[in-house]
Amino acid sequence: MCISFPGQVVGVDASSAVVDSDGRRRRASTLLYPDVAVGDWVAVAAGTIVDRLSATEAAELLELLDQAREPDPAAPRIVRQVAVPTSANDPAEGEPDVHRN
Repeated sequence: MCISFPGQVVGVDASSAVVDSDGRRRRASTLLYPDVAVGDWVAVAAGTIVDRLSATEAAELLELLDQAREPDPAAPRIVRQVAVPTSANDPAEGEPDVHRN
């Protein structure tokens, strides 16, 4: 599954753009939107600009992503316990780790 993220175009060349999202800059293909310009708000998915956004749409998406990152204090916590098997000749158990034929 691929999640798109909103960002603002900060640079453009012949085939790609540099998109800033939360201070992180990524290169994205302009194949679907070859006319993007510096300052445009866009949605990027799988390394490609897939939509042009208004500043309001971008702000709403950024807010939703911020909310998704924050844990819900009312949600139950899942705790997983992992059992690690030990072998009979585990060096931690005092026995040498030697293969015998």
